[in-house]
Amino acid sequence: SSTLWGKGGNLECHLNSQGAENIYEPIKKVEANVFEDIELRVIMNISEIISCHWFFKEIQACKPGKPYFRISEKLDIIKCISQSYPQPSVKWTFCKTHEKRYEIDGIQKVQYELHQSELFETYILCCAANDLGRECTSLFTIDLSERRATPSAELLLKVGEPLLIRCRAVYRNYKFRINLSFENKEVQQNRRFEGLEYQTDHSAIRIQYMFTSAARKGDSGRYTCSSTAHPNQTALVTVLEKGFINITDSREDFEIGDEEFCFEVNFTAYPPVECMWLFSQKTFPCKQSYSEDGHSISSKFCNHQHRSGIYVFYAENDDTVMTKKFTLYVRRKPEVTMQLLFKQISCIADSYPASSWVWRNCPDLNSSNCTEEIKEGIQNFLPERRSLGSWISSSILDVKETATTFSVECCASNLVGSNCRKSFINMSGTRTQCFSNPFIKMNNAALYVFAGFIFLLIIFLCVLICHKYKKQFRYESQLQMIQVIGPLDNEYIYIDFREYEYDLKWEFPRENLEFGQVLGSGAFGKVLNATAYGISKAGDSVQVAVKMLKEKSDTSEKDALMSELKMMIHIGSHENIVNLLGACTVSGPIYLIFEYCCYGDLLNYLRSKREKFHWTLTDIFKQHNFSFYHNICLDQNSRENELKVTQTSQNINMTSGPNGIALCSEEGNRLIMDEDEDFNVLTFEDLLCFSYQIAKGMEFLESKSCIHRDLAARNILVTHGKVMKICDFGLARDVMNDSNYIVQGNVRLPVKWMAPESLFEGMYTMKSDVWSYGILLWEIFSLGVNPYPGIQVDVNFYKLIKSGFKMDRPYYATKHVYYVMQSCWALDSRRRPSFSQLVSSLACQLVEAEGAVKQLDPQMSVNAGNKGT
Repeated sequence: SSTLWGKGGNLECHLNSQGAENIYEPIKKVEANVFEDIELRVIMNISEIISCHWFFKEIQACKPGKPYFRISEKLDIIKCISQSYPQPSVKWTFCKTHEKRYEIDGIQKVQYELHQSELFETYILCCAANDLGRECTSLFTIDLSERRATPSAELLLKVGEPLLIRCRAVYRNYKFRINLSFENKEVQQNRRFEGLEYQTDHSAIRIQYMFTSAARKGDSGRYTCSSTAHPNQTALVTVLEKGFINITDSREDFEIGDEEFCFEVNFTAYPPVECMWLFSQKTFPCKQSYSEDGHSISSKFCNHQHRSGIYVFYAENDDTVMTKKFTLYVRRKPEVTMQLLFKQISCIADSYPASSWVWRNCPDLNSSNCTEEIKEGIQNFLPERRSLGSWISSSILDVKETATTFSVECCASNLVGSNCRKSFINMSGTRTQCFSNPFIKMNNAALYVFAGFIFLLIIFLCVLICHKYKKQFRYESQLQMIQVIGPLDNEYIYIDFREYEYDLKWEFPRENLEFGQVLGSGAFGKVLNATAYGISKAGDSVQVAVKMLKEKSDTSEKDALMSELKMMIHIGSHENIVNLLGACTVSGPIYLIFEYCCYGDLLNYLRSKREKFHWTLTDIFKQHNFSFYHNICLDQNSRENELKVTQTSQNINMTSGPNGIALCSEEGNRLIMDEDEDFNVLTFEDLLCFSYQIAKGMEFLESKSCIHRDLAARNILVTHGKVMKICDFGLARDVMNDSNYIVQGNVRLPVKWMAPESLFEGMYTMKSDVWSYGILLWEIFSLGVNPYPGIQVDVNFYKLIKSGFKMDRPYYATKHVYYVMQSCWALDSRRRPSFSQLVSSLACQLVEAEGAVKQLDPQMSVNAGNKGT
């Protein structure tokens, strides 16, 4: 049996037997509701080796496509068709008053027929609607009974779209004729049909339709509807090679006060556009309104909340994308600050537009009667623009030493208003003092006391800050489980495992641990190699890794390590993470016991294998003239521990041999080699296999709502059989001396591996781990080169990341692998793949890469096949 959980898409299960030459036959297609989780199960009764491979093609929920019309084979029925998902409905409207509605369940391409009796209506509108929106199309009609063509005198189409024109006329008796012609030529007989309907007042309605299922450029031109009883009317039809969006030129800079104001964009487009407004990295909905002719469109945006900045209108359709930028300057009165310098008083104003200055003398600080303007000793500086909508103006007044005490006022003014600040100046002491309201007068003795108090306060604050600085790098596991509390990526909280109970069944006697060498040491703790006696079963000894805090650890760090222990228990085990085996928490320091990975971290492993890299196993056998193969293909009973040929299902598996050796296997045979053999190599298939395993491990963590926050080759461990295991060095990493961790604010961060939202907003999600996974892929397929080679982490680096800069393809990556990397580096986190999608993509690439083994020497393929049998 095979089971798949799915959400929102078309799912197919394909069967393949070993003798079917990889031809997959779909046995079932299933349509799933985009808003519900489903489980699909296939049960197979088989007599031979059969594999089942699940294929998934996601269908995004979307509002209905613009309806279009077709003529049925009967020539007297019009079909309205719209493609949409989820469940849509179709509505016909006649004469703008009567509506007919038809519900259609569970299909994506919706159509409904308009029958003979309804073909003569004056106004025919078809609308398709679902939960996400509504789209309507009017039947293009040249109505001779109206003064002009309705709803417009122009029709736009793209090449290949159906073209339908209706000519309609009403007259007091039926003895009249109508005719629809193209560029003054008769329309082909097979492309038109007519109809006649008598009215109760003895009048009659005649209609004539011209229809073609796929318009061509040659169908562009003028179509004339003529009658023996009416003046002719002509409509223009334009068939386009591709769609367009044309935005009308208009003002781009606006300056406003507190009045109501809206941006407005006028444009024409075909086909219809999706649009949005953007400001300060946020998106806002875009509403479109159509003119009477149906072609001119406008969109207004009023939700600017009087914030200065650049606003962007963004529109796209199937063929093109257009943007238009607007700059908004909001006028505001000055905000003034006053500062006392040595023998000078400085005033600074932030305003828009820039401010001008006036200085005045005041009778006293509390007086509002500051009328005597100061003309001398003033320095006004040219305003400087800080940002859009912000001018900084400054002015300095030189203090005259002849005056003992006095009060002054500085006032900044612009078009919006003015603002002032006052100060009392005391020149009698050795130091000049400046006070803003409220006024406080001090004598010299009080001044010394105050100064002493300030000095002691500064010393105390320095000691406090130093203490805080020493403690700010508290231990916290990089692995964190989150609880989503809203629909957006940033609406979540980290789960606090301090409140969870510790399950004592994980407790292991500390006297059964025999410690070896230190594997890693950091600011908070260390990891030691150890032998654990009886941790798996009585009498056995197992090599393990033990994580512990340093001797002088505080309570918060102990709590953090216990939280990590409870979290690892809660997460559970998986083949591609470093699994928890036990813990020691009673009567001594806290020990966390993990699996031991004998080959260390992936970064150093890759670097050590650079000289032993081969693109395929074929290259290896050619290089060694098949001597290796013939040496290992000895008697099966005596050599079965050194060579295995495994056959696996199409699901990628890790196949282990008697020596604990494992390699990725996929749809066929794969040689399993001992790492300790002299023939110790690395191939492109290995790199794909590493990538696949890590994606599997992250897929598991993702399913547990667990984010890593420091996914990199240095945090992947390698064990027997080239098995990858995701780990958290956490307390055992020396971030103070590791150049990969850059000081940013009060923390050290792995900047080159971090997603933009983590780097600039401090937000970590599953999708930020996907970005880091893309960087990790780059490390793998460059064999351990440091990311962004030659680029220093400085202001320019951050600008590059914000601009969407992506690293070039590493030397050992194919175009397909590089495409996966690029998809991980989408600036919009919503456009990045999930780890499940990454697993599927890499599985497909492994299928192709594994096929290279089958291209070996024919004799070898025969022998390998016999060996597998």
